[in-house]
Amino acid sequence: MRGVLVSAGVGVGLLAMSPTPSRGVDLHKSLLTAIELKKCEQIRKHKDGGAWRCLGMRGYPVYFAEGDLRQMMAFGPSPEKRRSATQTLGAFNTIFDGKRRPTIEWRVEQLLNGRIVPFATIVRFHTSLEGVKGEVLVITKVDAAQSCHVAVIDAQANPDAMAMARTWAIAEARKRTCPDTPEVLGAKGKSPM
Repeated sequence: MRGVLVSAGVGVGLLAMSPTPSRGVDLHKSLLTAIELKKCEQIRKHKDGGAWRCLGMRGYPVYFAEGDLRQMMAFGPSPEKRRSATQTLGAFNTIFDGKRRPTIEWRVEQLLNGRIVPFATIVRFHTSLEGVKGEVLVITKVDAAQSCHVAVIDAQANPDAMAMARTWAIAEARKRTCPDTPEVLGAKGKSPM
């Protein structure tokens, strides 16, 4: 591990939090990776966008695509074949805000054998619709077989949105099956979704 935050093209950083003794695993850890498209492999290009494959966690590459002023992300082996590769928000959206590199917060567990595996990601999307701008946190369930959107949070309507996302991901993401529509958590109405 090389620091707290490094680009998805370089490696990952580990943020340790309080341990959980149950089941012999620790669910209170995050890994952060940043998306820098110039360090990713472009796998498709078209007039309205394209698709890239980026490094994420070991064994969990990141698929990033854009088109029609919306962006999609998927995580894991063959990420472009996973459900979240085609999921996006209804509002126009981007993970880029022009100020900082966008980050993926991987919620991970450390198994008894020391292996670290993800069970969810949290990504901030900047949204806009009819002149109204907002921010939405998207929680994606991640496992060896699938990644899919399971919940969204209006980050402007909930001042504690990131804490909510982390708590929910730890308690719920692993248990959820992939829904037709992600659950909206907390207050809503300030950010277009």
